[in-house]
This record gives sequence, structure tokens and C-alpha cells, in this order.
Amino acid sequence: MPHNYFEQITSSNKRAIIATQMPLALFYKQRLNNKVLYTMVQSGQVKSFEAADYSQPHQDEDFELMYVLKGQLTNFIEGQEFYFKAGDGCLLPPQITHAESLDIGCTVIFINLSQPLLRTLLDAITSTGTIFSFLNQNLKSNNQWKRNYLEITRTIPVPYETFQIIMDSLQQEVATKKIGATYFQHGLVLRLLSALEDTARFNIKNVDLDASKEDYLVHRVIHFIDERLGQASRADIQEHLHYNAEYLNRLLKKQTGQTLTEYAQLVRLQKAKQLLVATNLKINAIAKQLGFNSETYFYHYFKKSTNLSPNQYRHRFK
Repeated sequence: MPHNYFEQITSSNKRAIIATQMPLALFYKQRLNNKVLYTMVQSGQVKSFEAADYSQPHQDEDFELMYVLKGQLTNFIEGQEFYFKAGDGCLLPPQITHAESLDIGCTVIFINLSQPLLRTLLDAITSTGTIFSFLNQNLKSNNQWKRNYLEITRTIPVPYETFQIIMDSLQQEVATKKIGATYFQHGLVLRLLSALEDTARFNIKNVDLDASKEDYLVHRVIHFIDERLGQASRADIQEHLHYNAEYLNRLLKKQTGQTLTEYAQLVRLQKAKQLLVATNLKINAIAKQLGFNSETYFYHYFKKSTNLSPNQYRHRFK
């Protein structure tokens, strides 16, 4: 990545430290075969250029919210590999070293939020949600040694129109120098963070990078099953994680009390409930999205598990 992409890039102990020198900045990366299209939006300006994929491990002086808009990527966070696809993201504090590698066709947005900006915004609200608590904790000087971050995954595989509107509006306000733009930006940042707190749309998990190997593997198993909407066999899990399925089964059972198969069935049922309540998708569309061979099979599966038909569940809880 060319140095003029950011206001400042310095090296410390072979680790790049990136600073935008702005309270708020948006960066887009789109992988185009061997090149990446970079778009920078900050301080009333929009700049774009093509260059090689910047893959050097680095830290940011700001908090960085990464959100995958299209395709998938691998994020190397403190030397560990984590996979993100469209609808997934993460919130990284400044002390975390990371580097992402985009698959071809991937588009991702990075929203850099300075520490002074976040302190100003958080002083004005009383929210105790996961994201706001995480930010408050990591803004404390005595907590800046912690190696943790927030992992954001989509609860259901359907577009969240409100969230997209907020992101588009934020981009427009950052790209303008019109009077009052800063006030709109501050409000939209808070609304964006609040939208991510919507448990009907997103799962937020605090990932401890100093956790044991067992905790790390269980986290990856759970993440993979959730990403696949519960459609994950033991063979799928073994192939993806490169660990023996029986070993992973024992680890999951030890921590959750459930086998791989039991947890996958639970996730599949939970996704069905969420799709019924949070969307207007037809029953046959939900059955197809969750991998059921027929609407009839889905009907019997759901009623056996809940004592309600899919339509009865939707009418009762929507």
C-alpha cells in the first residue's frame, strides 16, 4: 500500500503503526485479481487508486471497525487466522496487530474511529451494550495491554437494509464539507454501533486472543457451524479446521455439553426461528435456505422441536 494512502506510517519493532490523523475515516478495499482498488473517504475528500494488497502486519492508532460487504477474506489477528465473509466484521482496538488478505471479488470497509472522538461520543450516552462496554474498557489506559477484540457475525443470512442505509449516509457525510456535517457524522457513528447491537441481526462475541488452544478451537468450531447456519457435518468441520472430528467433538462437549451434531441442530433450529420472526420470507424459502429437502420435512422438523408449526411460531412471536 503506498504511503500516501495514510497520513502517517511508522515502524516499531518491525511492526507498522498506521495513523490517519483524522477523528473519522472510511477506507474501502476491493480485490480485483492481482490488484486491489483502494478508496479513501475522509475530511470531505474521496480518493481512489489501484495497488498491491497491503498485507503487512500492523496496528492502528485508532479503533478499527472492519465489515465485509462482499465475498470473503482472512484476517490474521495476532498471528491467528480468522475467516470473515459478507455480513461479518470485527472491532479492533489499537493494541491489536493484524493484517487481512482478501479473496478475489471481496469488498470490505474499514471505519477508523479515533480515541478522542470515541471518548467524546461515549461521554454523552449511557448504553451498556457489548460494543459500548468494550469501547469504554479499551479506552482506559490500564486496559490497553489486553489482547481481545469483538467478532461480529450476521445472525440471519439476509441483508439488513437499515444498517446499509446508515453506512451509506455516514460515507456521504464524511465525504462532504457542508455545514453541520460533523454533527451528522457523530450521530451516524452512534447509530451504526447501536445497529450492530441488534441481537436479531448480529451476534457479537468478545474474542480473547490469549485464550487456551482448546478455547480457540471451540471458538472456531462454533463460528464455522454458525456461519453454515447449522448445516455442518463432522466431516465438514474436520476438513475446514484440519483437526480430527472426534477430538473437536470432545472439546465442544466439554465446554458446551453438546456434541457437534447436537450443536449444529440447535443452530439450525435457532436460525429458523430468527428467519421466521425477523423476515417476511415464505416458509418454503426459509426451508430451502436452511438446507431442508422439502417444506414438508422442515414443517415436521420444526414442529417436533417447538410444538408449533412454522406459521404458528411466526404469528406468535413476530
